[in-house]
Amino acid sequence: MRFRATLLGLLALAACSSTPSDTARLTLNNSAWEQVNVQVVITRRADCDSRGEGYVSTREFALRKSRGEIVEAPNGATLCWRRDRNPNDPVPGAWSGWTRATPSPGQSAELNL
Repeated sequence: MRFRATLLGLLALAACSSTPSDTARLTLNNSAWEQVNVQVVITRRADCDSRGEGYVSTREFALRKSRGEIVEAPNGATLCWRRDRNPNDPVPGAWSGWTRATPSPGQSAELNL
């Protein structure tokens, strides 16, 4: 009986951790710098800088070394991200170029900055 309860609990946890089929999940990892500022844009546009029709949202966060940040996007959206141009001496607004990914529906991926 105890084994059955444990198994049911693990199955419930697994269901909670899966990516919903109407979203895609990307985990950005920082393995290089003590801390780096990151900007993420979720869009259906070809241009990551454009905020016109198809733009979904923008997030900015600081990512410490050996940490990851999960970003979820609706299916069909592109995730664009950039980081401080010089993470060891950051200057506000001085970003690297954009990196883009379009995760498959319902899938998760991990990438290093």
